[in-house]
Amino acid sequence: MAAPSVTVIIHTLNEADQISDCILSVQWADEIYLIDSHSTDGTVELVRSRFPDVRVEQRQSLGSASQKNYAMDRARNEWVFVVDADERVPDSLRDEIGEVLSGNPQFWAYAVGRRNFVLGKEVHYGGLQRDRVKRLFHRRHARYPNRRVHADLVVDGSTGLLHRKLLHFYVRSFDHMIEKMTRYGVWGGAQLYVEGQRTRSHRIIGHAVVRFLRDYILNFGFLDGTRGLIVVGMHVYYTFWKYSKLWEYSELERQGKEVKLPPFDVAEERWVLPWQQKKPG
Repeated sequence: MAAPSVTVIIHTLNEADQISDCILSVQWADEIYLIDSHSTDGTVELVRSRFPDVRVEQRQSLGSASQKNYAMDRARNEWVFVVDADERVPDSLRDEIGEVLSGNPQFWAYAVGRRNFVLGKEVHYGGLQRDRVKRLFHRRHARYPNRRVHADLVVDGSTGLLHRKLLHFYVRSFDHMIEKMTRYGVWGGAQLYVEGQRTRSHRIIGHAVVRFLRDYILNFGFLDGTRGLIVVGMHVYYTFWKYSKLWEYSELERQGKEVKLPPFDVAEERWVLPWQQKKPG
């Protein structure tokens, strides 16, 4: 049986230095659909000049989940594989995807593990040893929840597991990682705020300390040496900043001042998962 056609979705925001290698690793796909959040570093221009067959669309960023859902609704194929710009699909994973889809898939979605690289060397601990993400799925049986950051795919039923792994170039420079963790912290704090959570100073410190102890000690981050310490430090920074932003929003609310949050996808809030829609009668 021939494998169903696959659309690869890539969401970008200023990824000019990464996007070419990413696209080269997924050129086996029947469609490559790049949804860009108005990059300012030439990402879109580079893709259009070097990869004319890639379908490119720009849209205001309302979070990664919103961008991916938007692209899923417009993909030309029913099966979708989501790849980030800092990831690569090795040939072994490409072949496994083809085998799974050509053999009457048993699940509507499949998770895939990731090999994480920090400044050119793979790290194995600090929580990354359990790094799995749902990336291969049937677009009518899966949806990202409307979260600004760290949205885990919701699936109609159980999720299978692919055995081959993505290559994830997690930290390519400290400047890039700090910028990313700062942005994610703002989004994460906003997400907690709209969910009704509030915080005080002791919780800000407590969450950061717990994150360090969990990732560096309990998850053996120290076994990755200096790289492990840096990765855990980045995670602690993200956690501290996220709860600091939540405190800021909470304090502005307490003072009766305007709370300015990053924009959320209002339309997505009204979206109903196809398998949850009420049947007539």
